[in-house]
Amino acid sequence: MATSRQEIEAFVRRIVAEIAAAEAAGATAAQAIANHLNAEGITTRKGRRWTGPGVAKFLASPGAKRLGAEY
Repeated sequence: MATSRQEIEAFVRRIVAEIAAAEAAGATAAQAIANHLNAEGITTRKGRRWTGPGVAKFLASPGAKRLGAEY
């Protein structure tokens, strides 16, 4: 089953908002942000736990940058 563009956009928006919340709480390193996402029960699109490198890769993605994620 293919994921629609709207679903991907909604996912990216949610993760960008959660990363902003993590940063506001003092998590600035990629691993600290991953720990925050995992503690909140937020998984990757594939349903996996976040890792530091995964967060860094997400933040470097064009979609995340377009939505205002800065890293």
